[in-house]
Amino acid sequence: MTSPAPHASTCLADLVPALRYADPHALAERLGEERLPLGWWYATPLTTAERTIGSPALAYVVARALRALWPQIRTRELLPVSRLLDAEAVPPHTSAEEAGEEALAALVRALLDRLHGRSAPRATLDARAAVAVISEWLPADAPAEVRAALAVLRKLEQDSAETPEEHGARDGAERRSAAAAVPEPVALPAQRAPEEVAAPPAAEAGEPAAEDVVGKGSEPRASESADAEAQPGSELPAAHLNLADTPLAAFAAYASTWDERERTIAARRIFAEQPETFAALGDRFEVSRERVRQLERSILDSIAQWLAYDEQGRAFASHLAVVAGRLGAVGRLAEVHTMHPDHPRPVDALGLPLRDVVARLLPDRAVDGEWIVQGNAALRTAMANDLLAACGGTPLAWDEAVAVGEHHGVRAEVLADWAAEIGRFKTMDGHMLYWGRSVNDRAVAVLSLRGAPMSMEDIHDRLADGTTINSMRNQIWTDERFVRLDRNLYGLRQWGGEEYLGIREMITREIRQAGGEIEVNALVDAICGRFDVVPASVRTNLAAPEFTRTRRGWVGLATEQPSDGEAAPYNPRKDVAGTRRCFVGTDGRWWYRFEVTGDHLRGSGAPVPSGWAAHLGAAPACEPIQLRHEAGESVLQWRTQPVLGSIRPLMEHIGSTVGDQVFLNVTDGELSALRLPAAQPEARPEARAARLTGWTAAVTASEAIDVIGLRTGMGPGQEATALLQHLGDRGDRDIVGLLEQALTGTVPVN
Repeated sequence: MTSPAPHASTCLADLVPALRYADPHALAERLGEERLPLGWWYATPLTTAERTIGSPALAYVVARALRALWPQIRTRELLPVSRLLDAEAVPPHTSAEEAGEEALAALVRALLDRLHGRSAPRATLDARAAVAVISEWLPADAPAEVRAALAVLRKLEQDSAETPEEHGARDGAERRSAAAAVPEPVALPAQRAPEEVAAPPAAEAGEPAAEDVVGKGSEPRASESADAEAQPGSELPAAHLNLADTPLAAFAAYASTWDERERTIAARRIFAEQPETFAALGDRFEVSRERVRQLERSILDSIAQWLAYDEQGRAFASHLAVVAGRLGAVGRLAEVHTMHPDHPRPVDALGLPLRDVVARLLPDRAVDGEWIVQGNAALRTAMANDLLAACGGTPLAWDEAVAVGEHHGVRAEVLADWAAEIGRFKTMDGHMLYWGRSVNDRAVAVLSLRGAPMSMEDIHDRLADGTTINSMRNQIWTDERFVRLDRNLYGLRQWGGEEYLGIREMITREIRQAGGEIEVNALVDAICGRFDVVPASVRTNLAAPEFTRTRRGWVGLATEQPSDGEAAPYNPRKDVAGTRRCFVGTDGRWWYRFEVTGDHLRGSGAPVPSGWAAHLGAAPACEPIQLRHEAGESVLQWRTQPVLGSIRPLMEHIGSTVGDQVFLNVTDGELSALRLPAAQPEARPEARAARLTGWTAAVTASEAIDVIGLRTGMGPGQEATALLQHLGDRGDRDIVGLLEQALTGTVPVN
């Protein structure tokens, strides 16, 4: 049976301890990778890094960094875990510089394969001999955990003695049969680490559940495979064995032998949905936490002995094996409830239903929320990776998704819900989709499933995740994966097709393609014939100032086109000085003020004023402008309106929250942000008005007029009435209201 990939959460710093003590700036320079998070070498699992950039690329990145940062250090000291390899790709006493990039990269790849179970070493003869000696001399009354450890050693010894062909044949046979009727030994809750209960196994698969155990919300099941039928002479799968007649009576009789303290620990900790802490139980019994831990261990050992050696216990263990076989690698807790009439009934000694006992005693399984899962976290990750590889780019047909699930022992009845549980997957219209964290990713999945352009409303209806349509629209507009194909029709850019830019932009494009002027009727026919636009809309937009009548019935561009055919500079209706919430600093740089909303903090794009966008060099239908900032990058692009992409990392970097006033500036492609501290409650109106322009010093009413006039592009010495008129034309109603209060001395009534 294939082994799960161990060390699934191992990061690069675990392999190269020197990284934890090196200069972070030097590490960022050598190990920085735009596709990976900042500081990925400290916390990002290597499995994630491999999946993102590929194992060869990851190995070369690490190799180059090792040679650059520690050229004189021996490879075995840089990579202590290289001692795990049977034969190192680089001699252990060779320095990183001497080894060379190719050899170091090969060593890193070998370590990745070893750590992730892709090339497990074969057991040595000495190890097999030791297993044989232990097996021969093990006493009959050895504790259950010792027998469990020996079973693992035997399994490893058997795996190492097989040829690859034998291993593959046996692995395939094991996937076609369920667990044995009586597990030996039985895995108990305390014998399983918390991190090893979150995923189905990578290769074991139980027989499908009985007809009366049907998962809810799953897609129709694929036809049964002939391979699942029992072969002559093979062991009968556990799913076809009978459940015990009276499991409640058997366990209740055994639990009745416990004293009050043992019953309390079993009910409140071992079999509880929310286990009490050792400290709480210690206070209850007036003993130490360690004493409670010892008592729990004693109870678990007693249960293991009962399941292994008592006649009633062995029958109960057989019952557990049948339940496990019917559940497969993954099952719902509710399925255990309905699997036997005794399961909902209480165990009097514990005050708990028998299903809670059964669910937590199932061999090699653990309860995880509403699920019962087999194996460890690495196996859960393996299934998520397989599904991501299968449907990350295109929707996966349901029968293909079922095949992936069955490979991991997951029944079709629970596959859809389990896939949603382990990762961002969703079942829709008979397909499995990758349901990413962002609205953009989900919209891509919806369009990929439809295979044809959709309206914004249709996409929003299919998402049905609570996202507002305006937020979704902003994110789609700022994502290059999407293309607008009509007034309200969107598709994926990879499909191709002519992009719809808006009526005025389409008119401009047609005029340019015609050589500078075009007949009006031909223009109307060209646009209305390809897009959902009425002729009246085209003719109305021809009255815009950027167009001019060149002769009767013909139209051209109002501004002269450059001789090389490039687009003329865009002139917005209002320049930056006449644009609401735009203010100039003493250094001549223009800043745009906005109020932080939940959409900004969720990563949504946001519209910005056209005057400010044009000041930065943007124009309708122009190429996106890439902007750098202290926490990453963003993009400014203009389709139907100028939109600034996600600035969530920047807002988090400056500590902004909803309701904050933030100023943005772009200089030489660098996006800067300043958070305006909240005004003091006792601040006067003129000071609050000046603060909204970015001026935080105290001012009088007359000083505020000068400050605000200068910051909105007016000269010094302006009259108050002229400034108020200017602010009103710009749309700065909030500043106008505060200035009027300051000038008249009135105080608004709250």
